[in-house]
Amino acid sequence: MLDKILILGDERPGTVSQSIALAEELKMPYEIVDLKYSKLAKIPNIFFSKSLMRLDKNSRQIVEKIKDFPKFIISAGRKSATIANYLKSRSQGKSKIIQIMNPNMDLRKFDAVILPYHDGIFCEKLPNIINTIGAITKVNEEKILQEKGRFAALFETNRSCKIVLMLGGSSKKTNFSEENAINLGKIVSQIAKNMNAKLFVLNSRRSGAKITQNLLSNLDCDHEIFDWEKLQGQNPYLASLAIADFFIITGDSVSMISECCSTGKPVYIFDEGEISSKKHRKFHQNLLKENYVKKLDLRILALENFHPKKLQETKRVAQIIKNLS
Repeated sequence: MLDKILILGDERPGTVSQSIALAEELKMPYEIVDLKYSKLAKIPNIFFSKSLMRLDKNSRQIVEKIKDFPKFIISAGRKSATIANYLKSRSQGKSKIIQIMNPNMDLRKFDAVILPYHDGIFCEKLPNIINTIGAITKVNEEKILQEKGRFAALFETNRSCKIVLMLGGSSKKTNFSEENAINLGKIVSQIAKNMNAKLFVLNSRRSGAKITQNLLSNLDCDHEIFDWEKLQGQNPYLASLAIADFFIITGDSVSMISECCSTGKPVYIFDEGEISSKKHRKFHQNLLKENYVKKLDLRILALENFHPKKLQETKRVAQIIKNLS
């Protein structure tokens, strides 16, 4: 048994990012196995409780060759959960599986399952469930300060205040409309002017050209846009966490909201229409109730420098997992 962590990664950067965040907080060496899936990946997990059938040929061979089993296996999302179970079986139960997000299979097969409260499955149901407010994040002060220095020139301004707007977009279950983008543009413009602030806009893969343009065409304040499609790998996202005085975030992104809340700075959530799902809104309510965020709406003329609680779920979860061993 090796004193290390094996991360089961795949094509979804968000899930891999959460796994890496947890591994780094556990302060153990880790290795990432990049998995590729076959067409069978769409079949429900109930038919693949600990099988490699859903992997493509190359990934299956890589997993089958694993002989030195780690102390922890971290899987995230539905697809990799069955692969984690396969490896635990081969280790004769010595490796512990840490599952991030709902595996859509028997939760008792995992040593720990990390689920946000807004999923509605609580630790009272099973002792191996670890409930969190929001997502596991890999943001830490050292990293964001390094990025602040790297991108300092991009955020220079003679304005008295810096507001960072994180722009999301539509998903399979939600819709970020043209009207939403126009309304957001008008609201943040007025706020920035009232506060003598410069607005820095960071869009994302889901924003798309139409949402981004509808927002920008309604900004008449001092602003700068960092378009992810044009950044060519030089994304100042982490730097923005360091330079911001305030954050405005669209309600569709649990990860961006969680990361901004981890800075301890004032965070405002913009959510209207069908931007967010029911689960997202439960997440927002949990944050509002515990004083992590405030809601942004038409009545707000200036952002309040309130003193939010600092979200530190990754650290808390890592300590619980350490106690498993």
